[in-house]
Amino acid sequence: MPEPVRHRFLPAPPFVGGFLQTLRGVGWPIRPALPRQGHRLWIPLSDGDRLAACLHLPHAARQDRRRPLALLVHGMTGTEDDPYLRAAARALLERGFPVLRLNLRGNAISRPHSTSHYHIGRAEDLRDVLRALPPALAGAGVAVAGWSLGGAMVLNLLARHADEEGMPRLVAGVAISAPLDPAAAHAAIDAHPLLGPLLLALYRREVLAVTQARDLDEALRSAAAEARSLREFEAKVSAPRFGYPSYATFVELIRPDRVLPAIRVPTLLLQAADDPVVPAASLEAVDWSRCPAVVPVLTAGGGHCGFDDLRLVRDPMQTRVLLAFFEGAAEEAARAAQARAGAMASAAAHQRAGSEPSSTAQAAASAAPA
Repeated sequence: MPEPVRHRFLPAPPFVGGFLQTLRGVGWPIRPALPRQGHRLWIPLSDGDRLAACLHLPHAARQDRRRPLALLVHGMTGTEDDPYLRAAARALLERGFPVLRLNLRGNAISRPHSTSHYHIGRAEDLRDVLRALPPALAGAGVAVAGWSLGGAMVLNLLARHADEEGMPRLVAGVAISAPLDPAAAHAAIDAHPLLGPLLLALYRREVLAVTQARDLDEALRSAAAEARSLREFEAKVSAPRFGYPSYATFVELIRPDRVLPAIRVPTLLLQAADDPVVPAASLEAVDWSRCPAVVPVLTAGGGHCGFDDLRLVRDPMQTRVLLAFFEGAAEEAARAAQARAGAMASAAAHQRAGSEPSSTAQAAASAAPA
C-alpha cells in the first residue's frame, strides 16, 4: 500500500514541538495584515441560515482573470480571522487570486443569522455557498482550502458534492491538518491535558451561544453544559442533535477517509507527524493507491495548523505549499480551458464548412441546365 510523501521539517525557534507549533498556528495573537479591504457578504443556505464571508479582490496590477476564486474555510471554534487563514489569504491576494474567507454556521461571525451549528459532515453548507456564487466570481473556477475541521469538510465536499448540478468548476482542494478519522481525533484531543479542556470549553461556549438554535432543546443544552470530554459532547449532543442514532454511527458516516477514493479534483493533504490533535496514523492507514486524485504529504513536524519552519521567508510552510498547489492547478485549468476553447472553435469551423456547398459544387450547380 503506497505511503504518504514524507518531508523533513525544521521548526522556527522557539516553536519547537507539536504543541508550540499548534499554538503558533492557531492562537498567535498577532494576525497577518491583509493588503486589501474586504467586502462583507451574507451567503444563503438552503434551510434559510446565512453564512458571513469576506471577499477580497486583488489589486488591479496583480489581477489575473484566469485565477480561480480561493475559498478558505476555518477549523473548529475558528473564524475568518484565524492566523493561518489570514496568512493564506494575504499570499493568495499578492499572487492575483480573489479570496473568499468563509465563516461556518454558528461561529462568532455567522451567529446572527444561524439557527444551527456546523460539524464535519455538513459539507452541503459549502456546496450551497459554491452554488450561490455569481459567475463573475466563479467563472474561472474555484479552489477550496480548509484547515482542521474545515479541511475535513472540504474533503467531504469534494467527494460527495463536486459533480452536483449548479456547482462551479472546482480546480483544486487543499486540506491541512484534517481529521480523517473523527473518533481518533476526539480521543487525541481528550487525552491532551491542555488542549482537551480548552477546546471543549471553547466549543461548548460557541454551540450554546447560538440563541436562535432550532435544533437544540433544553435536554441537549443540559448535556452540552455537563459534558466532560469532546467525545462525550459529540456523543450526547451532536449525534442526537443531527439525527444520528449513536456516536459510533455519527463518526462513521462523517469521516472523510472513507470517501477519499471518490475525489476527482486534484487535492493536497498536509499533515504533521507531531500533530497533537490529529494522529498521523489516520493518514498512514489509508490505501492511497485507491485515491489517485489525492496527494498526501506527511511532514516530520509542524503541529496542528502550525508548520512554522526555519526559513528566512515571511510565510509558513503550509501557506507556501497551498499557494504553489493552487498556482499549479490554476495554470493546468487555464491550459485545459484554452484547449477546450480551441477544440470547440475547430469543431465549429468544420461544421460551418460542412454545411456550406464547396466551390466546385457551386460551380457545377450554376452550370447545370435549369
